[in-house]
Amino acid sequence: MKLILSIVLCFSSIVFAANNPDHINSGSQKAVFVDFQKALYNIHFDIKNKKVIAKSVIVFHQETEGTPIFDLVDSAIEVRINGQVTKAKKISSPDKVTQYRTITTSLPAGVHTLEIKNEIQENLRFEKGGVQSGFWMSDLSDRTYLEQYLPTNIEYDHYAMKFMVEFSGNNKKQKIYTNGKVKELKTNKFEIIFPEYFTASSIYFHTATEGRFDEIKTTYKSISGKDIPVLIYSQNSWSLNFAKEKTLKVLAELEGKLGAWSHPSFVGYIAGQGGMEYCGATITSMRALGHEITHSFFARGVMPINGNSGWMDEAIASWRDSGYKSAKKPNFNSTAMANHSQYRRTTDRKAYTQGANFMAYLNYNLANLGGLEKFLEKMYNKYVHTSIHTETFRKELETFSGLNFEADFNQYIYGQEKAQKEAPVENPFHPKLSKQDLLNLL
Repeated sequence: MKLILSIVLCFSSIVFAANNPDHINSGSQKAVFVDFQKALYNIHFDIKNKKVIAKSVIVFHQETEGTPIFDLVDSAIEVRINGQVTKAKKISSPDKVTQYRTITTSLPAGVHTLEIKNEIQENLRFEKGGVQSGFWMSDLSDRTYLEQYLPTNIEYDHYAMKFMVEFSGNNKKQKIYTNGKVKELKTNKFEIIFPEYFTASSIYFHTATEGRFDEIKTTYKSISGKDIPVLIYSQNSWSLNFAKEKTLKVLAELEGKLGAWSHPSFVGYIAGQGGMEYCGATITSMRALGHEITHSFFARGVMPINGNSGWMDEAIASWRDSGYKSAKKPNFNSTAMANHSQYRRTTDRKAYTQGANFMAYLNYNLANLGGLEKFLEKMYNKYVHTSIHTETFRKELETFSGLNFEADFNQYIYGQEKAQKEAPVENPFHPKLSKQDLLNLL
């Protein structure tokens, strides 16, 4: 969606808190964070020549003079700004914790149009007469959202996106699995429109040759009164009915605790390995299915604004997985789950364990108010389809309870001076997948 300017300014002051910067110095130029308003992505799968070329047209607003910051992991083939040829270049955050892209042309404040041509190479396999491709993403590695495939903004930004997808040189029909609204314009040519609340981490896009997967469709009657289309697909047909029944059960559970399903549909790819969440969609193992559906409420319903905010949704989902426990006292001394670099874009893995335990501690403290569930219901209904940060969560928690949690957050979430350094924690619901693992999912 088009972000209200005050939200952009709020992002600048929250995410880049030190000295309230809204830019990054890049040599003699100033690179500025901007607000994407809409993006059209034309994606051509050329099966004969085994290439995928994307041509993107992005309209954005920038508040101050400078070069606009966006991201695209691979180098661009062509770049134009307002119709004029320019070049893209890579820049780093001041602390080198992540990288972005900008252009060499400085722009005045205002609305501009960026055009980029690039080749998509990740998670792609050409086969005789067809292609398998998935825009798989992860919040546990840097720069592994939509920027792996297409030019996009940083995760704080919500904006309208449309894919125009065409396949040529094939003799097989392609199938599209997505959380967008699909219209088949002709054989192997599709239009996909995504909701305006989507971000760089929201889109689910998977194309495969028709017949590659077995499917089952049903509808879920939401408490909102809407019939929610549900599509489950897998290469293992025996799992489909079980996955369908579990999906309907979890949806009913979560709606009863948090509120109405907020997405147009649900798409579940039962891949045998889990998992990753998208807005109203998931690629998952059967074991992780409930965890991933929870993320369509917190993570891709109420969304983290940056890496220091991602701990909340993993903590909530993991707390739910453990049975909505209560704990009189946290079972750990301190963490810095929300006290990493202000430019960090990934989630602290301690969220699965210590984060879940902290949610149990909050549940205990809120027992006389209906527990943590009642607070999360309030948060969900107030902030659905918007991005929040840790301080929003804390302040809303204090307003809801009348209690002061500042000391608890300082110790357990923001960390103390001698807090333990982050250590890798393998989670069964979000295992780290190799490049080959990701290709196997196609």
